[in-house]
Amino acid sequence: MTNYLTPDAPLTGAGTTVFWIFAAATFTMVAVSVVMAAREAVRMRSGVPLLVFASAALWLPNEPYIDALLGFQYASDAPATLFTIAGREIPVIALGVGAMFFIFTWVLARMILASAPTWKIAAVAIAAGVIDWPLEWMAISANVFEYYGDNPSRIFGLPLTSMVQNCFLYLVMTSVLVLCLPYLKGWRALLFLPVIPGCYYAVALLCTWPMYLALLGGWPTEVFLPLAVVAAAMNAYIPLAVLHFTIEHVRSRPAGAESTPSASPVGEPVAA
Repeated sequence: MTNYLTPDAPLTGAGTTVFWIFAAATFTMVAVSVVMAAREAVRMRSGVPLLVFASAALWLPNEPYIDALLGFQYASDAPATLFTIAGREIPVIALGVGAMFFIFTWVLARMILASAPTWKIAAVAIAAGVIDWPLEWMAISANVFEYYGDNPSRIFGLPLTSMVQNCFLYLVMTSVLVLCLPYLKGWRALLFLPVIPGCYYAVALLCTWPMYLALLGGWPTEVFLPLAVVAAAMNAYIPLAVLHFTIEHVRSRPAGAESTPSASPVGEPVAA
């Protein structure tokens, strides 16, 4: 049985064509995120969009440690590698993760502050996760990356918990951003930098721990699968509960509070 925390051997045999298809999608998302951050910063006359972009970008140096937690590795013979940290080689396609974190967190935050229906906000988050599934399935089949460990919940190589987590994780990132917006002023705004990577750590640990117990314990499939279903449900329910709390908090603000510099909503100019 493959060790959950340490793969038996480096993954090799990365399919070059699939890798560059994935890389093309990555570079597109990075370009979109850069343009969006710059445009929003100019439109709002505020550094908040750039701050959120920087927080999402800080995902990258955390990638190797999250990968160890998830039981995930990139191919060691990927055509284009960015860096190696903690013995894990990180390819250029990892850039797309932080780009998606910024794009969808920003879009969803604007929806919350524009009083969009909760179901629409959740639907956009789910769509963002579902779009990722075929890309991951394609990459897994071509040995570009893999989820290792004895995980019987994998569907075409992608764990059930990761499929659900990829859909609802954005709701936590977005909710924390919206709740923090009134306080992102002066030097205190810099305290937001570790927030988006921190949200991933929090969700991965808080929502998925039943499955991790099964992985660490090497428990049999008949025990593992029910725990994986419970963890998948937690990955949906907890972010949705956080979203509900955030929406209720925003709607309970006094009339006109959103127009003040200290509580400026995403998409509205901040007074100089």
